[in-house]
Amino acid sequence: MTEANESDAGLVARNVARIERVQQTLRDLKKKWASIDVHMESADGDVQLSVNHQGRLLTLSLAPGCTSRYTNEALEQVISTTLRAAVQDAYGERAEIEKNAEEAALQAAQLLDDLP
Repeated sequence: MTEANESDAGLVARNVARIERVQQTLRDLKKKWASIDVHMESADGDVQLSVNHQGRLLTLSLAPGCTSRYTNEALEQVISTTLRAAVQDAYGERAEIEKNAEEAALQAAQLLDDLP
């Protein structure tokens, strides 16, 4: 193998490694985003629920007897308040991941811009 071919092979290997790092970063960010699962409990513990990164309700559990302890309006309020808090936390986690994703995208763009 000639010196030029070896130089080209090294360049290709470095560029492939850069692209693989970018791809791994993107896979890691997707995993982090998908892993958001916020669990929340009402102040009195009668309502427990969880939401995903989009704020979609995944689970909802009511303590035994709470449907008889609350009026329908009061129970709705407890559920809504708990759900609102969970969604807010999920969006906060998502925002943090997106902030990190923006930084990773800038780094990835820089890596790719440096490709000859």
